[in-house]
Amino acid sequence: MELMFAGLAGILLGVAVQFAAPHRATRGPVLLPALGGIVALVVWQALTWLQGAAPWLAYDGGWIWVITLAASAIATVVVGWSLSNRRQHDDDDLLHRLSHLGRAQTT
Repeated sequence: MELMFAGLAGILLGVAVQFAAPHRATRGPVLLPALGGIVALVVWQALTWLQGAAPWLAYDGGWIWVITLAASAIATVVVGWSLSNRRQHDDDDLLHRLSHLGRAQTT
């Protein structure tokens, strides 16, 4: 049951970053929520496997939640900002190249 809540929390973090990151129109509306959910699910599952070696990662403890949500938030923020900036740069470069297409170059 906690796995479901972790995935849902990752999706909600992805939705928040989707609206907070710049150039929202340059990426799909589901990319960051899906990424947030996937990262949260993978991190949660990995941390549950480590519970035998690290008892402080119990379900009722707070550290498993902090680590899972922090990893999900960091992943969505990094991908959201870098993907948006890269896409905006590529779109501007393409516009510049197409607007100068066919002009004679003088040297």
